[in-house]
Amino acid sequence: MTKLKLAVAMIFACSILVGCASSHSVIDQSWIQKPAKVKVVFTEPHIDSPKDLQDDLPDYVNNFSDWYKSQLETNLGAQTKGVLYSVERISQDLIKTETVSENGSSFWVPTISEMNPEADVYLVINDIWIGRIVSETTCSMGGGFGMGGGFGVGGGVGMGTTCSQNKDFTAKGRYAYYDAKTGKRLGYGDIEAKSGYTFTVSLSDWENVVEKTVSTVLENTPIKK
Repeated sequence: MTKLKLAVAMIFACSILVGCASSHSVIDQSWIQKPAKVKVVFTEPHIDSPKDLQDDLPDYVNNFSDWYKSQLETNLGAQTKGVLYSVERISQDLIKTETVSENGSSFWVPTISEMNPEADVYLVINDIWIGRIVSETTCSMGGGFGMGGGFGVGGGVGMGTTCSQNKDFTAKGRYAYYDAKTGKRLGYGDIEAKSGYTFTVSLSDWENVVEKTVSTVLENTPIKK
């Protein structure tokens, strides 16, 4: 069976800030103490699929961050135990970006200038982008002979082509953890949460990408203990 690539451009619906880099995370190995109180701050998400938002979350077209906040709270509570969370949307003006070098590569990491010392740890989520990403189309072509098994009268070459295309409702972003009392960065990483769809996006896809976002930011941290 011969495989070929159709001349269809790959549609990367990535924001300029988020980019299309592969997901990665770095957690400070000295961070072993499970925090009792975590302050979670996030900036306004960018919705690249406004029609999907209108169809699936019509009550949150003008206040999507309220829905996003409630979903973060629900999933943080469901995926961890013994941690008190406070979740808040903050202005983009309160967030700055630092460049961190790691193994010869550079990564953008969100930072926050002021932190409430009543919390043990701050989780900062920034550059949130939510929308559809469609991969390039791949086709497989198979050949066969018609009736009679040859090229004579009543015969012919039968061709069957099967094409596939990955469609993912996706949430991207960047995050970082900080010690609220000392300001030390405890970890950072990228977010790339996907929910596959066939024809249309549904409410469950929105819920799935937030659930996977929370799973990503908690991975390899003592908060999961």
